[in-house]
Amino acid sequence: FFFCSIASMILGALAAMAQNKVKRLLAYSSIGHVGYLFLGFSCGTIEGIQSLLIGVFIYVLMTINVFAIVLALRQNRFKYIADLGALAKTNPILAITLSITMFPYAGIPPLAGFCSKFYLFFAALGCGAYLLALIGVVTSVI
Repeated sequence: FFFCSIASMILGALAAMAQNKVKRLLAYSSIGHVGYLFLGFSCGTIEGIQSLLIGVFIYVLMTINVFAIVLALRQNRFKYIADLGALAKTNPILAITLSITMFPYAGIPPLAGFCSKFYLFFAALGCGAYLLALIGVVTSVI
């Protein structure tokens, strides 16, 4: 799972940067998040599994929220990331909700996405997977 974690984090981060459609961005972001979850699983420790379960719980909640908003955007014909700039003018409440929902995906402290990644990185450091934690931090910043 060590190499799957690295490949998934790198592929998810790099492919998400090249996207211009909202759904594809979320799909590649999901690939990257699976890599973070593999990070906890690859440790093989109790702390790693606990951080994995916390990460799955938080990720599921974030994903449900984001896809609910994406479905609402679909009704307004917002398909591309560039279209989201006009969302603040046409539907400011949906724009604010989308922004608040996307911040945990980015891992911004002190939100739930940050806590999830922090526990996963802490578990990786605890089991000696320093390279995996470093790659996780770098791809999280991307």
